[in-house]
Amino acid sequence: MTARKRSGTMALAGLAIAFVLMAGCQKPDPVAALKDRASKYWGLKQSKGWAEVYDAYLDPEAKKTVTREAFLKRRWLAFDILSYQISDVQEEGDKATVAVDNEVNFPLKTPAGELTFIKKQVTTKDQWVRREGKWYVVQTE
Repeated sequence: MTARKRSGTMALAGLAIAFVLMAGCQKPDPVAALKDRASKYWGLKQSKGWAEVYDAYLDPEAKKTVTREAFLKRRWLAFDILSYQISDVQEEGDKATVAVDNEVNFPLKTPAGELTFIKKQVTTKDQWVRREGKWYVVQTE
């Protein structure tokens, strides 16, 4: 191997080592699991997958007082979520607040009794709780 090829090979190896070291030095996002779970939850809210929300995302403590049927009935007239983006996550031990910027269509009745929709940007703050290592959304109704 010529000196030129050896130099190129060593430079390439040095870059590979530097890349591995840089990747290893990055801290993992401590709230990544919660962000991922909250994003899936909001995707279900947007698609009105309320049965799966109840089964997989609702705090097990809430299920002791809220039946599946009551939960689903309450969400029958839920407003349309047009878009959403998780904007902030504040974790404190096994509790967290997830702020979500979302655009929604609010249904409103006109004085004539007709239904109209108003598009609005809102920020929603959901309370989450970690139980046995898994995050659940806290809902009281």
